[in-house]
Amino acid sequence: MRSRLAPIAAIAVTAMGLALAGCAGGGADSGDTTKLVLGSWRTEDIAMWEDEILPAFHEANPDIEVEFAATDTNDYNAAIQSQVAGGNAPDLITCRPFDVNRAWIEDGYFDDLTGLEALDSFTPTALAAWTGADDAPYCVPVASVLAGFYYNKAIFDELGLEVPTTQAEFVDVLQAVKDNGKYTPLALGSADGWQLAYNVLYSMGPNYWKGEEGRLGLIDGTQKLTDPDFVAAFQAVDDLKPYLPSGFEAITYDDMGQLFNLGQAAIIPDGSWNINQLTSTGLDVGVFGAPVPEAGDQRYQQEMPDMAIGLSADSKNKEAAKVFLNWLTSDDFLSIFVNKLPGFFAMTTDAPSYDNPLAQEFSDLKTDAELTPRLALDRLSAGTPPLDDEIWVALQEMYAGTLTPDTATAQLQADLESWYVPAG
Repeated sequence: MRSRLAPIAAIAVTAMGLALAGCAGGGADSGDTTKLVLGSWRTEDIAMWEDEILPAFHEANPDIEVEFAATDTNDYNAAIQSQVAGGNAPDLITCRPFDVNRAWIEDGYFDDLTGLEALDSFTPTALAAWTGADDAPYCVPVASVLAGFYYNKAIFDELGLEVPTTQAEFVDVLQAVKDNGKYTPLALGSADGWQLAYNVLYSMGPNYWKGEEGRLGLIDGTQKLTDPDFVAAFQAVDDLKPYLPSGFEAITYDDMGQLFNLGQAAIIPDGSWNINQLTSTGLDVGVFGAPVPEAGDQRYQQEMPDMAIGLSADSKNKEAAKVFLNWLTSDDFLSIFVNKLPGFFAMTTDAPSYDNPLAQEFSDLKTDAELTPRLALDRLSAGTPPLDDEIWVALQEMYAGTLTPDTATAQLQADLESWYVPAG
């Protein structure tokens, strides 16, 4: 889900920030050991960090001790803001992507990391979610998530289907499943607008608006959502409607997963974060990337930056913190992190290997593809109405038949122009 800026001044949050100050404040020197605190919203990863990752770091760096201080994700933004305001910021801050982090950069939360050796391991696109208005890097990327189309290999074998690579082949596969009548072609509902955007439009669309060319074109104002490439992307999403299950308007994201898990649907569009759930019933599952419009077209792959780690401007232990930041691109760190969290991927140019076969298939989707994040999360949703939220609703209305691809994109462009001043 898209992260939002949270207010600083709520009394409860302030109280929480004060409570955290005693346990999550910046680290300190203790004899020959330098202590660091790493703030994070990933409470579900506490055991992984404490039992696997940090022992590996401490073994390689016995003079630096790192404490993993996690706050619930819903409270994290406000907690960090409160800690910074109170002078108790952790030495290392886990960075949200795009607008939240850009605001934190503007407020002086981080040190500029220009020149840090670890950053040589990333492309400019991988770093973009955590750069400031000055284009300087402020966080070291840790993980991304991907989107694709999971498919039931047994159904494909039974019906003699091949993995599609073009939009026409994709529709042919869906039609063949529909004609057979035994299975639902596509496990997709429209009750949850976010997943129509994140798992369908932002996955298929980059093949039409040419990834970063289209996304950055909207940001700098050289392109509009009413341009033919964007309208064609919405049309490709609308063309899937004949292959959805009966009553798709009421089918939720969880319902979709259950339909696929039970072996009743051939294909489901979903994110890599759902690998474990979609294979939990023992199905033999593969994944393919969004098909291109025409054979031979460049393929684009959605890679959404999820988390990075930056250096607090107020840290008293910056040299030790930089040792930790550089270690984040090591094989020791990446091999533990990505294999303990199947569905999360390294953003380094040299990808590690993945123990989970489906995670490896997902990672292979990046090969020969140009990578691009979700369309509307960088600057285009920082005002009101936020473009990302508007797209969720527009896609639902398109599937309900009250909007067409032409009227949906026209409405979205008009709403965007009501507040957004292009960055160009």
